[in-house]
Parts: sequence; structure tokens; C-alpha cells
Amino acid sequence: MKVWIDITNAPHVHFFKGIIGELEKAGHEVLITTREFDGLTGILDMYGFDYYVVGRHGGATLEGKLIAGTERVCRLSKLIVEEKPDLALYKHSAEAPRVAFGLQIPSIGFVDNETAVGQNKLILPYTKLLLFPKAIDAYDLLKCGADPNGMRPVNGFSELAHLYGFVPDKRVLRELGLRRNGYIVMRTEPVKANYFNGPEKSILEDVIPLLPDVPIVLFPRTGEQRARFERFDNVIMPERPLDSLSLLYYAKLMIGAGGTMNREAIALGTPTISTYPGRLLAVTRWLVEKGVEFHSTDPVKVATMAERMMEMNGSYRNYIRSVVGGFENPMDVILEEIETYEESGRFMAGLEGGSEVGNLGGYVGFDQGGNEEKRH
Repeated sequence: MKVWIDITNAPHVHFFKGIIGELEKAGHEVLITTREFDGLTGILDMYGFDYYVVGRHGGATLEGKLIAGTERVCRLSKLIVEEKPDLALYKHSAEAPRVAFGLQIPSIGFVDNETAVGQNKLILPYTKLLLFPKAIDAYDLLKCGADPNGMRPVNGFSELAHLYGFVPDKRVLRELGLRRNGYIVMRTEPVKANYFNGPEKSILEDVIPLLPDVPIVLFPRTGEQRARFERFDNVIMPERPLDSLSLLYYAKLMIGAGGTMNREAIALGTPTISTYPGRLLAVTRWLVEKGVEFHSTDPVKVATMAERMMEMNGSYRNYIRSVVGGFENPMDVILEEIETYEESGRFMAGLEGGSEVGNLGGYVGFDQGGNEEKRH
């Protein structure tokens, strides 16, 4: 079977790398498409994947997103008509589900951001099987057009899949001149995301002066953000892609104004503080409720909690790992659904006695019944 995977954001490489590896081990052919955005091709190259570059990110404006997305749908359509995959797989891709639907290719989509309403309305109505963290209220997805007969909640979060094959490597510490458990990792706000409407100034600019004695490895998202943090003497900003999972594993603490690196840190057992300034994702609220993440946009509260977390580092790490150990890995769920589809031509959500319906109530299983792109 040929499985098409569309990777449109840097964290998605980590999400899909284990799935790609397991599919290839099982003898499936994997077709990977991507776009020019946020160092994506460099990360794919780092893992040695072959891929097609199709289109680009449209930037922060609605006009740019519309034009780039429309162009990408057209170019993807031409490629997929030629390649003829049997199944499409994606995470928050706005183009792949529409191409798959138009060409009648069954699809599996994973969505974990219920606040990205505009994007979800372009994804959910065209997705055959929708997987999502159980923390999300299914009604928020149904309002965006999800098919109630093709939804499966996952008792976990997407970043658990990022740990596939992970073995911590201290070379990243030597490269940056750091010592184990002697630094903090920070990540700035997702200012280019269509769902972000926070201030231009990052809360981290006010947190860093309150933690002057700790080396900080900071990952900005734009050149403008990078320029705002160059004035801090204890801040290191890597110039190229590196082993961020090992960096998070050996860190004393993670403080992030986004989501992905925060949840990667939690998956690794690293104490984590969220400083996201907008409406929190359901997954973030869920992790805060379980006591494995702290959230605040008050710099003083953030710095105070950071000091406390660093003091109780060992015992808190053990607690985080004990909680995370009981979660479901979405990679396993996706592979299970692909295997089921290969054997029966259907997904588990549509089979009698299929997966747990979680918070969907009676919604799930209601009706049970010559290419121009560049290959790398």
C-alpha cells in the first residue's frame, strides 16, 4: 500500500518519523510532501527522508495564506494524480484533505488545536477519519464540520509520538557549551499562526531578567523576535537545526509561549511552564489540571514558579513521568488504524465494536453501515 504523508510544519516531522519508519518496515511505500517553511526541509534532510517540496507558507496575512494555499492545492493535485496513493495522512494540513477528498483517497487526519477554527474548517469536513486528543471537546470539532461517524479520541497528546527511537545525546550540550541540568530552554510566541492574536512583545522578555544567573537556550520564530533577545547576556539562540529533544531532556526547565516544545518537554519528564498569552488549548488546560504543567502570563509568577520547579527538580520529574506513562501514544493509534484499513477497507471508528467513543456520546459510528515538483 502507498501512504501519502503531507508534512507542513517543523514539529510534524517528529510526529511522523516513527510512523514513516514503521510503515516502511511493514513493506508499505511512503510518499512524503512538504512545503518551504520554518526549516522544514533541513529537518527532513536530517532524518534522511525523500520528499517533494510543494508550495510555501503564505506568511502572516490572510491574503498571503489564501494565495499560497490555493496554489499549493493545485500543485499537490497534479502530483497526487500521478502518484496514486492509497491513503492520505496529515496533521493540521489545510491542503492535503481537500486534495484527498477531491480524488476520493481515504484520509486520516490528526488535529490537536481546536482554537484554529479557520484552518479546521478547511480540514475537518474533508477528513475521513479524524483523530484528536481526548482533552478536546468533540463539539468544537463537530462545529467545524467533522464527520461524527469518523472520529476517534486519543487518551494522550501528539508529542508522545515525537519520542519514537529517541536516545538522549550529550553532543548538543558540548556544541552549545552547556552542562546537564544547568540551563533553561525557552520558545517564543507563534506570531505567524492564524490563531495567534497576542502582543508583539514576548512575555519572555520580562521573565529573562528575573533569571539572570541561569543560561537560557531560546528558540525565536522570526528574525524580529531574534533581534529583541540579542541584548540578554545569558541567552543562547542556535543558528541552525539541532537535537532539540536531547536539549529538552537534559534541561532543568522548559518555559514556552507556544505549545509543541512545551509538550515535548512534558513527554520527556522535564518540568514545564506555559506562558502562552491567548486562549489556552484544551490539551494545555488538561495537562495543567493533571499537575504536569504550570501556566501564567505574569513574569513574576513565572520566575517564582521556575525557581520552585528547579529546586524540586528530581521528585517533580518522577511525578511527570508517572503521569505521562499512563497516556496513549497517537503513533500506535495511527498504525492500528492503517492496519485495520489495509485488512478491511474501513477504519475502526466505523466498525462494530471499534474504539472507545470517549467524549463523543452517540456521535461516533452512527451509521456504521510527468511531475514538475522537485524530488529530494
